[in-house]
Amino acid sequence: MDQYPEGFTSFLDFLCRKYTIDPKRVFIEYSSNPPPPVQGSRPGFYDGLLSYRRKDGQLEFLITVFKIARDPLLTLGHEFAHLVEDLRLGSVDKQLGPPDDAREKKFDEQAGRDLLEFEIGNRTGE
Repeated sequence: MDQYPEGFTSFLDFLCRKYTIDPKRVFIEYSSNPPPPVQGSRPGFYDGLLSYRRKDGQLEFLITVFKIARDPLLTLGHEFAHLVEDLRLGSVDKQLGPPDDAREKKFDEQAGRDLLEFEIGNRTGE
């Protein structure tokens, strides 16, 4: 099993509490495997991926953060933002496709706000 970056599991716990997602349904992987290339015509690789499965009628989520990610916690927050939005919209069965720049920017911004809130809470002991 790969060692998680500092704060990785604590940040996941924070996100699950903030967005009232059952932490028993969210699994994380910090992967040294090569990430898949970005879909569409844009060059590059995914820093993280979100996948779903149904087990005993319940949705379970796997967030994979690849070790190539420059900021693993920010990537975790970004993929978690996808999870929250997909649940809200009821669109958990969609396939990986070319990135939508506007959506991705929104998730980047949400991840940045969540990470800042998490870091401030850790400094103040909340």
